[in-house]
Amino acid sequence: MYDYIKGEVVSEEKDMVVVEAGGIGYRIFTTSQSLSHIKAGQTAKLFCHFVVREDAHTLYGFYSCEEREMFVRLTGVSGIGPKAALAVLSAMKISELAAAIITSDETALQKVPGIGKKTAQRIIIDLAEKISSSEIVGDADMAGGSVKMGVEAEALAALVALGYNRSEAMRAVSSVKNLGDTSEELILMALKRMGA
Repeated sequence: MYDYIKGEVVSEEKDMVVVEAGGIGYRIFTTSQSLSHIKAGQTAKLFCHFVVREDAHTLYGFYSCEEREMFVRLTGVSGIGPKAALAVLSAMKISELAAAIITSDETALQKVPGIGKKTAQRIIIDLAEKISSSEIVGDADMAGGSVKMGVEAEALAALVALGYNRSEAMRAVSSVKNLGDTSEELILMALKRMGA
């Protein structure tokens, strides 16, 4: 229904902003990542997702299209509602979340309040094949700088981007992770392990 709303930020709270556009004040729930780019009294453009439930019509907004897309994917996971998706995206940058999913790092996901072991596993299983290589390798974050990621995750992302099966690539990278210091070294050794 709404793609984005651009207007003056009238007020901001912990997980919500009010943006006035065209004489209407929109209450938009958002993440702490997006809030770090928004200041009251300034103009903001938030990419929106509108959720209609029996008891509420709620607007969620994000500083980037990528964050909105990840929010939509997260809410598509069974047992993850909008509040849990906001919590995940508030605690982790998109690249960190993508790396945790692709490397099956349940521990990183469980650090998010409200995300237990089973929910972390569900997120990993449901979204592993939906993560793009640009998200994993560390597209520029919303502030414009590149996101530094573990060499293991970078190596795994590169192998997946080359077309290797995710689980096969994960086994190969895990078997050589202590033998190299850079992602390039791990990629070469993992390729040798896989017989490429």
